[in-house]
Amino acid sequence: MNRLLFLFFIVFASQLSIAQTKRVKIDSLLSAYVSLYKFNGIVLVVEKGKKSYEKSYGYANKTQNKLISSESVFPIGSLTKPFTALLILRLFEENHISINEPVSTFLKNFPHDKKITVKHLLTHTSGLFESLDDPIYREQLYTTRQFTSEEKMAFFIEKPLEFNPGSKFSYSNSGYDLLGIIIEKVSGETYEECLQKYIFKPLKMTNTGLVYSALKKESKKVNGYTYLSNTKQKEAKLWNPYLSFSSGALYSSIGDLQKFYNGLKTFKIVSKESFEAATTAYLGGYGYGWFIDTIGGNKIINHGGNIEGFTSYFLMNTENDLCIILLNNITSTSLERIGNSIYKIMTNQIYVIPKPKQEIELKPDVLRSYIGQYEVSKDYITKITLENNTLFLQINNDTKLKLSAEKENVFFIKDEDMSVEFTLKQNNIFEIKIKEGLSTKTGDKTK
Repeated sequence: MNRLLFLFFIVFASQLSIAQTKRVKIDSLLSAYVSLYKFNGIVLVVEKGKKSYEKSYGYANKTQNKLISSESVFPIGSLTKPFTALLILRLFEENHISINEPVSTFLKNFPHDKKITVKHLLTHTSGLFESLDDPIYREQLYTTRQFTSEEKMAFFIEKPLEFNPGSKFSYSNSGYDLLGIIIEKVSGETYEECLQKYIFKPLKMTNTGLVYSALKKESKKVNGYTYLSNTKQKEAKLWNPYLSFSSGALYSSIGDLQKFYNGLKTFKIVSKESFEAATTAYLGGYGYGWFIDTIGGNKIINHGGNIEGFTSYFLMNTENDLCIILLNNITSTSLERIGNSIYKIMTNQIYVIPKPKQEIELKPDVLRSYIGQYEVSKDYITKITLENNTLFLQINNDTKLKLSAEKENVFFIKDEDMSVEFTLKQNNIFEIKIKEGLSTKTGDKTK
């Protein structure tokens, strides 16, 4: 055999073996999260323009035994924000807007005068009140009614600023909804029309849009679950896209998000100069619509999305042309950790495979100290009881749930996405903290 050909064969075989090893490692990592009911979705890894890994896990619809596939379409939550920021940058490139202009330039009667600029909104440094902290807003998230721009702004615009604009970072859905309203004011078109014009149509993203319930391709839809295991399933209610709007309403597919990545790295959406500005870290390590971080000394650009029943994560390293995309149809706080671990596998770094929580045994007097009634609110009363040296949690008059000790003051509930923590406050009153999915509720012991 020709010596040069032989060397080529050796190098090719070695690269193939490395790629196969990485795929096996990713399989093992994802299987571990699947076994813990932390992942039910699809993963795509693109390296130097080629798919290095693509695989789906679990059910699009558990009742119908319908599996997730590469054609499946998911709500992507806050992964909407990079799209919103890109529209602002396109309008900037077309001289319709300036990043440093005050918001009051575009919105009459804006109460904060010239304090807040477009850049403050882009970088989450505006100080605006967070809409999601308003209980009425949270209730409206589960409706289907449409909201005008004025109605959306009413949840935050008259509230006092939480800090002086530009002085600190605080992640703000309100700010990104305000950007969507500015996009409509400046362009004379709807937010969705601008997305189609500047991003979806040029990149041929045919499975991406704003109103998931209106998606005509029913076969591509997936159900969202707050919890999904072999024995239990809890379906999630869809969030209202007319309210989550330009901060979190988009849906997409794994294939369309690959097209999105290709459009970013080849500067088909915005110029190289604008992309570099967007991926420069400001306060809190956030650019214009992107988190900027490092893993193993490498710069990564990323954003996640987390709404009830759906999570997403998009990570890219444009210098090495590596992109990792995950879409999930269960409520999970693990997706960013999974994506970062896959990045470590692809770049030969140390990563951790998760293990099931181990139950420990606690002394009876420790368990007894937690017995009592805790009041989160008048409509959310929690009782902790002890039976046969085992603690049980009961919320209002619901079924009692067995608590398994992970630490002396931290408990988990098997086959539930729920954890319970007890802390002793300075006044010697125990406080309970209940984490379920994306929700955290706290209450003091009252009896």
